[in-house]
Amino acid sequence: MTASAIAVRSGALALGRAAAVLALCSALVHLLLLDGGSLGSVTMVAMAAACLPCAWHLWRSPTGSVWRVTAGVDAAMLVLHVQLLGSGEHLHGAGPSSLMWLGLALVSGQLVLAGAAALRRP
Repeated sequence: MTASAIAVRSGALALGRAAAVLALCSALVHLLLLDGGSLGSVTMVAMAAACLPCAWHLWRSPTGSVWRVTAGVDAAMLVLHVQLLGSGEHLHGAGPSSLMWLGLALVSGQLVLAGAAALRRP
């Protein structure tokens, strides 16, 4: 393997690992939003679990297909959460929680990293 191929591989791995950390943080945010008295908590656990396969694959081998699936899941999450914000469903107290805004920022960060990975691909 040439030096430039090794550099490209290590850069791709670094992007994947950064996105994996964001995915794990996203899962944690979903778990922190659990409400023991709400049936919606089942959905929160499912959403947290959805982050884990992407995190695993991004950490181990961030291939183009892994990035595409991750970007698709992230885009779907953003659309869903923006709709929930608009309908008032995802509100805690008087307005959206800071954890929800953090979750949206984490998913947006993953999308930015997916775009950067797509631009790096030959």
